[in-house]
Amino acid sequence: MNTLWLPLLLSSVIWAEEQYFPQLPNATWDDARLYCQSCFKELMTITCSNVHLIVKNLSSDYWVGLRRSYNGSFPWAEWSNGDPVTYQNWYPGHPVPNKEKKLIPICSSTTESPLSTLITTTTSTLMTSLETSTVTSAPVTSPKTSTIFQTEKAEDTCPILTDILDCLNMTCYDLESAMTMCNRTTTVTPKTTTYNTAPEVTTFSTTFNAATNGTTTEGATTEGPTTEGATTEGPTTEGATTESTTTSNCISEPAPDPEQYIEDACVVLLSFGMWKEEDCNKSLPYICYEERFFGQIYVSDVNTSAANLSWTEGPGAENISHYRVEITEDNNQTFNQTFNQTFFQTELFEHIQNLTAGTLYRVQMFPVKCGRDLNPQNISFYTQPSDVQNLTIVGMTNVSANLKWRNPEGNHDFYSVHVECKLNKSIHDKVEKCPSEECTIKNLAPGYEYEFTVKAVVNETFGGVPSSASDYTKPSTVTNLKQSYKDSTFIKASWEPPEGGYSGYRYCLKKVDYSHKCTYCNIITSSSSTTDFSITDCNIVNATTNVITETDKPDGSKFCLCVAALTNNDIISGEMVPIPAYTLPKTVNLSLEPGSDNMTARWETDVKYEYFKVMITTDAYPYNPLPLRITELNYTFEKLKAGVNYTVSVYTVSGDLISVPAIESKYTKPTKPAWVNAIASKKSIDVYWGAPFASQGVTINYTVEYYTAFWNKSDQIYTNGTSTNFTGLNPGTRYDINVRVVADDLSEPATYHAYTVPEKRTLVLTMLCSSETALHCDKTDTRKELFDKLKNITHIKFENKVHWNLSWAKTKDNVL
Repeated sequence: MNTLWLPLLLSSVIWAEEQYFPQLPNATWDDARLYCQSCFKELMTITCSNVHLIVKNLSSDYWVGLRRSYNGSFPWAEWSNGDPVTYQNWYPGHPVPNKEKKLIPICSSTTESPLSTLITTTTSTLMTSLETSTVTSAPVTSPKTSTIFQTEKAEDTCPILTDILDCLNMTCYDLESAMTMCNRTTTVTPKTTTYNTAPEVTTFSTTFNAATNGTTTEGATTEGPTTEGATTEGPTTEGATTESTTTSNCISEPAPDPEQYIEDACVVLLSFGMWKEEDCNKSLPYICYEERFFGQIYVSDVNTSAANLSWTEGPGAENISHYRVEITEDNNQTFNQTFNQTFFQTELFEHIQNLTAGTLYRVQMFPVKCGRDLNPQNISFYTQPSDVQNLTIVGMTNVSANLKWRNPEGNHDFYSVHVECKLNKSIHDKVEKCPSEECTIKNLAPGYEYEFTVKAVVNETFGGVPSSASDYTKPSTVTNLKQSYKDSTFIKASWEPPEGGYSGYRYCLKKVDYSHKCTYCNIITSSSSTTDFSITDCNIVNATTNVITETDKPDGSKFCLCVAALTNNDIISGEMVPIPAYTLPKTVNLSLEPGSDNMTARWETDVKYEYFKVMITTDAYPYNPLPLRITELNYTFEKLKAGVNYTVSVYTVSGDLISVPAIESKYTKPTKPAWVNAIASKKSIDVYWGAPFASQGVTINYTVEYYTAFWNKSDQIYTNGTSTNFTGLNPGTRYDINVRVVADDLSEPATYHAYTVPEKRTLVLTMLCSSETALHCDKTDTRKELFDKLKNITHIKFENKVHWNLSWAKTKDNVL
């Protein structure tokens, strides 16, 4: 089969992409369609959307999928694939309509005398007359055929017919062939004798079913030879006699039609794009079409050296000879999947082996139909990388891990290291990229066990078989390690737990000279080390809490204390943190006696001392006097601020040792605010006050309290400012406001009374007076007595706790 590729790709409204294939050699329309249905989808269908692309690639005339009557439908209404005809481009005059054909005589004759003037009888007959010339003619033979629409005039025996055929672009052979299906009727006109001065002439004519009624039914009257459709009509010429002997053999056949109607016609797409019908049995090139195959191909069960391929069935599966699978990369492979005689079908599956790990393979699957590759289905996949070997954790710090492994077989893009904290994934669960076979993982949390899973990766996400190893990061150092000074005979220390994980602690306490500096501890050094001290020089003790106490230590001694955190069940130790620790003289018993502008400190001790270092501090305002060197057991600090919290520290000094300080804090006695004022509205009061004169320039705290006796409500606000606001109050109510300086339980209030703005309402009391004495109730004294009693009752109830007013109401007669 010879096929030509016509690169026309169209997308229809149903998302089908069509391909068109001109076919050679020539075939009838039925054979062309059968072949197209077998090896493609159908004969080509022409629409307004694809015609311009098809026409520009034509090189000949082609059958297309349109027939006059297809499946009994209306002529030219439906394509062979069932689609309606929505576009037409017929050549002018096409399609040729089915119309009634005219008949013409075809004669062969021998004439012995010249043709004379024709004289007919009075009976007029509708006929076609053919006059013969003096030439002696041989019987009619088949004309020579050179090219269509050519005629050999030299062999014609009828000049008129020759002219007609010439006009119709036909030959006698074409006319004779076209009339073989028609009924042929021969009518011989008997010899007619007329009398005239001319010689006697005998004429033969062929009539075409004409009625003789004395009138002309069609055609025009002409004198002399007549052409197609001409009639002889007119008065009879008496006495004219035609004496001629002519032998004639004539038949009636349809007049030639320059565009013949074809009953069973199929459409030919002309090389310039227009349409014309042709006999469906004529052999012509043809164009098949097929929708581009868009199947699916799948890959599954991919491992380091093999994979499974499967795909969807191609269109027209019964005509697909096989499926060709091409695999390209480092090891190119081709497979043909043909019909399986066991299962009576073509298996759409292939198991691929001998692949290289971690490699990108490109696969194309070609359905082969009638020896032609359909549109291939493409897929790419990576084989799984091989697993890494000999994964080793080279070293761990408190925040990092150093890993190392051996390069796996095959290919890879990089290594993926999954880092997971085994105790809690929320602490650390991430994936890091490593370009080589050695990698340092950073930003780990101290003291936790981590599992490191390493695998080779291709295509960013496809990893090989993982290899895992786990270990603990070292614990972080403890923080805020300090000694708690409570007594001279023991050492108590505490610290904050380390950042990260830990299982316990270990510590070491060693007595040293006072001049010795505790700057470094190393629990793995030997006794010969030149560091501050080694692990063998002190007693190492494990601790489960972050507080230790060492008793029975000599007074005034210096120790080095080293503490480290442990993890992995107290097996792995972090770095030790050292501090100096002391046993000191006992701390004095300190007491404070505050005044409004001074503070007296007194202390007691039963130990020997050289002097006392005394100092006072506060956070209320900038006040940092130098420490004082005191030999007495008391001291009074002057020029202090009232209502301020001061802290007094007393140290016992003996030689180079300083005791733990005795520390006490107290407020100086407060004074009341300099002034208080308030602004009231209906439901709120804004309170303002001035700082006490003895507390100017310092930050002190106040309590502001209100109380209403009528409603028995109170509220209190703490502030370090000089104003506040109370809301949600009752209108027209007296509120007693007290502003105090907060200084322990020492306070002296400043007071103020404020009334909220009343919402005035009028209550009218109507008093019914009855008396045995006539007109007693109308007396002024009676009314005044009643009013005074009522006012007294109201005052007892409300006093000045709420707003009220009592007065006589005027009546209509203006009488109180």
